Amino acid sequence: MKVELRKHISEILLSLQIPISFEVYNCNNEVLPKWTEQLQLTHEFLVCCEKTAEIKKLQSFLGKPIFEIENHIYWFDGNRTVAIGLAEIEILPERTEKKIDCLKTRTALPAWLDDFIFDHLNAEYAPDFKTFGYNLDSTKEDNLKYLGTYFPRSYAESFCIFDNIFQNMNYQNTLSENKSLNILSVGCGTGGDLIGLLTIVEKYCHNVSEIKIWAIDGNEEALEIFENIIRQFRFQTSKIIELHVIKNIFPSILDVDLQQIKEYTFDFILSFKMICEIILSGAGSNDNSYFDFVMKFTPLLSSKGLCLLLDVTTKAEHNNSFNPILMNWQVNQALLKLEIFQTLLPLPCNFYEQVCMEQCFTQQKFQVSHKQKTNDISKVCYRVIGRVEFINRLVSRRKNVKYILQTDKQNMTTAFCPHSIGEIIMDGYKLIN
Repeated sequence: MKVELRKHISEILLSLQIPISFEVYNCNNEVLPKWTEQLQLTHEFLVCCEKTAEIKKLQSFLGKPIFEIENHIYWFDGNRTVAIGLAEIEILPERTEKKIDCLKTRTALPAWLDDFIFDHLNAEYAPDFKTFGYNLDSTKEDNLKYLGTYFPRSYAESFCIFDNIFQNMNYQNTLSENKSLNILSVGCGTGGDLIGLLTIVEKYCHNVSEIKIWAIDGNEEALEIFENIIRQFRFQTSKIIELHVIKNIFPSILDVDLQQIKEYTFDFILSFKMICEIILSGAGSNDNSYFDFVMKFTPLLSSKGLCLLLDVTTKAEHNNSFNPILMNWQVNQALLKLEIFQTLLPLPCNFYEQVCMEQCFTQQKFQVSHKQKTNDISKVCYRVIGRVEFINRLVSRRKNVKYILQTDKQNMTTAFCPHSIGEIIMDGYKLIN
């Protein structure tokens, strides 16, 4: 493996015309340089090079974070050997765990929606990750299987995340000033994330009388299904729903056409499980897509707007880095450039993103029930982003807090943000009300 990795790196440096020397170390059985004693060794191999001015080009090509230390740059490769960026410990005793106020992660489809997608649209529950790893070319039959399987999951994820945010009293007070809302969904598909958000708006925003939606996707069959669901949703609300469907096929985030929306700002921007498809289809050329998304779309947020960027926790075959690692690293890098924007959730990212250099694998589990499946589980990573001045109004900074970022009850482990240290244990995904 080490020999093949050395050859692979040599070819990359040659193709990028970066004439620097490098070393590959096996972290498991080789003597490492002294400067590595201060590192957390997260993968099987450590690749070390002399410093170069082409670090951004190299990082973009590799699709993984590159770090600087002393006169070196380095990155990790090969199999992951620890839970990256997370300290795993035994799960908290039951009596202590009950005191932790955790994010609600379980829900069910509303009766009207359950009936409509399964009885009227003939959706089918048929999980198939490989088939639905890339949905741009999905047929009508494929979209109905997606509708019955992944639409409910997206609904639950969006519903639960926004239900928590809308309970925040500072956020509620802000929304009470709005009579209308602008929503943008990039890669909307059949619209599970949008319907989850609209259900929350219906629940909390009685003052809102008009909702304008811009939905971008390249699959015409999926857009048709989404339009049918929106028509049905109009019977569930007294609010005026104005829908703008934009069919746009884009091979990369940079290719998304903003012509039809450039004059607007948005109270909500959503992207659910779309960037993983772009990364997969790009075979390496689009591995920087989370960075590109944040740079391109967060400037479209209104002064009180929120962007929810959510994806699956798998990885593309060509890439050794899992989507959560790519997302967390690239979002942090983008927000360092966009200084007027900041993460809201997870909370540790809100506090530590400007100093965090971890390759962090985060994961949240949600459950949804419907006619064809009870407690169907999805595993996702996500970031919620907004303008700094607004985000600071929603977050209460607390000292001496240790934030949970992942819990695996089956394996009896709990993973914490490595930057957060304290005696008080809190859920890193739960915004305090």
